[in-house]
Amino acid sequence: MYFLLHQLSENHPLCLFVRFHFDDYQYDEQCIECQKNASPSFSARRDILLILRDTLLEQIRQDETMLVAVAAERETLDCSVDSLEGEVRKKLEELLKSIGCDLRTWYQQLTDNQARSLLREENIQKLLDIFPPDASINIQPMKIVMLSLSKLMSCANNKVKSDEEIEELERVLDNFVTNLKLAQPNATVTSKLHILTAHLIPFLKKHRTWGSITEQGVEHLHAIINGLNRRLASVLNTRFKASLVVKALSNYNFIFDVKSILV
Repeated sequence: MYFLLHQLSENHPLCLFVRFHFDDYQYDEQCIECQKNASPSFSARRDILLILRDTLLEQIRQDETMLVAVAAERETLDCSVDSLEGEVRKKLEELLKSIGCDLRTWYQQLTDNQARSLLREENIQKLLDIFPPDASINIQPMKIVMLSLSKLMSCANNKVKSDEEIEELERVLDNFVTNLKLAQPNATVTSKLHILTAHLIPFLKKHRTWGSITEQGVEHLHAIINGLNRRLASVLNTRFKASLVVKALSNYNFIFDVKSILV
């Protein structure tokens, strides 16, 4: 049967789980028979597997070395942060304590209440006044980002919005996006940030209120992605795995859109 399948197609997709280019795996990749134009012996297959094994072990060794180096760098950074005794550090600590925040801010672990306190307009100004004006070119854009978030936070309620209020929120969001790109050009666009910047205004124009928005949808999306990651655990190529996740989410969107049209 296998011989017949091989004769039926010069580039059949059948593969005996042994590949030459493991990192470049694609569905249309040729199997060993097609690549070699022959059927390798069991000894030859064993040699190929040994080569793949040695390659993977070497990659694991390199990753372990990098992990050790990163851990050492993290420990050095922690020691440096803990040992800082400059005036700016002292003023920052005092301010954070006075507004209900603590040193966990070094690890980007602000709680909801801490974020709400930090984004008060008066606290934003106090925070930025600690740093010298020429400390960074990103201070002014970051100030606008924080003030924009403060405005958005104040408007995140169940009040029915007028056209003027929605237009004002749209201007605030535009300023937020523009200055965030300046202050953090390499920042990752999270799902919540995407929802805020791309979908909030259309939602407000349609429903006239912000009060119906919850994080349940985002958390549900996290659950779907986690399930896809578990299902695709055997896919070792990170880029290919990410493309499969995106395709699956696109299929979910297509099914939802078709269902909405039919209903």
